Amino acid sequence: MILNPQQQLAELVRLLQTRGHVFVADPQPITEVLRHDPTPVAERLLKRAELIDSDRALHRRLQRTQAYWRLLLLAASVLLFAAGFSATMALMAAENINFFYVLMSVLGLNTLMLLLWLLLTLMPGRLPGGVAANPALWLRGRDAVTQAVVHLYADNAHSPAMRWYAGKTSHRLWLCSLGGIWLALWLMLLVRQYSFNWESTLLSSDSLVALVAALAWLPEKLGFAVPDAQAVIHSRSAADGAAAKLWGSLLVGSVLCYGLLPRGLAWLLCALMARRQSGRLPLEKPYYQHIIQQWQHKVVDADRVAEAAAVAAPPLRLSEAPKWAVLLDAPWVDEYWYRNVLGQDWLNKGVADERSAQAALLADLNAHAAQLLLGVRAASVPDRGVLRQLDALAQAAQGGVVVQLLADSAQTRSGSLNDTLAQWHAALQARQIAWLDPAAHAQQQRLPENTVAESQS
Repeated sequence: MILNPQQQLAELVRLLQTRGHVFVADPQPITEVLRHDPTPVAERLLKRAELIDSDRALHRRLQRTQAYWRLLLLAASVLLFAAGFSATMALMAAENINFFYVLMSVLGLNTLMLLLWLLLTLMPGRLPGGVAANPALWLRGRDAVTQAVVHLYADNAHSPAMRWYAGKTSHRLWLCSLGGIWLALWLMLLVRQYSFNWESTLLSSDSLVALVAALAWLPEKLGFAVPDAQAVIHSRSAADGAAAKLWGSLLVGSVLCYGLLPRGLAWLLCALMARRQSGRLPLEKPYYQHIIQQWQHKVVDADRVAEAAAVAAPPLRLSEAPKWAVLLDAPWVDEYWYRNVLGQDWLNKGVADERSAQAALLADLNAHAAQLLLGVRAASVPDRGVLRQLDALAQAAQGGVVVQLLADSAQTRSGSLNDTLAQWHAALQARQIAWLDPAAHAQQQRLPENTVAESQS
């Protein structure tokens, strides 16, 4: 609620990764690629989250949650408007009306709650509560993403800036109720003839004249007709039909001046304060500090980092050349396997499964500088024919080559990939070609590491 959509996505990725969630895109190579990004750290973390959420599933989940909250708020607003309208219609059922009784009925609770909000707002260190502070009451679902969204909203709901958002929401609901009251008063006074009176055991007529004069000061300044002293005196314990229009005008003006206007100003104050106190990523958390240290380590000892990275896998490099994606040997079950890999817009160049297709691709690579993303089935053995084809394409690709090892969910769950992946790693490392393991498999291999990170954060 407090964070903007990009920050919410970054926080959701943090919560899910520390809980061992398997993303569509592997976070580790994306983090490595962004090491060389020149943008500030905070912006780079937001970009990282967008790249990890390559299929936009988390983004859509956050959007649905926001839409659900807006729908709940709209339903509550409509319900309170209708309640205020209906209650006022019932209150105005009689033709002879006690003016102060009606005024206290429509403004008494509102004024009391407005003063209470002002008092609580001025109290230092107070955090908001209620339904908004406990998202589990209105967000249902036991899946990992829903639980992470609940955690995300709960963290935001207990932030100090939340008091202004909660106040803004509360004032909106009160404004809807008062709007229903004001509209009902106008309609009833337009279509029915009322007479007004007032009664008091303790107050004298002179006291009531002074009270009505004070009450009528602001409505009169805004152009509403108000009863004079003679009309006030004549209306005591008796209906004064001649002054009915003045009393009705004062009633409508009082609801506007002492109900709608103060609530509107309070809503405006909360809206401005909520905008000023916009959220930020909690970069002090261990999760973000760990990523930032990875990015900064290169600057401290670049030679050592390069050497350490080469032991496991050649470092990933994205060039400025156009991005082409090609499948080796055979088509893959997912025809969009290349989409958003490393956050790049890859041009699908089809399948190099025949000699004619391979020759045409080599000719294109020799004629145009391009970086090549090669899709290879991870379950297949890197035989001599595939490796010769790989060597030829790597030599022709002037912008460099990245191999994406592909595996379906069944192969990932069975654990049968370890042997063939090791062979592919050895072959690609010998050729100094960077690779990306199947995203689900790579993340599952690091699940113990994620569990430790969760306990630290």
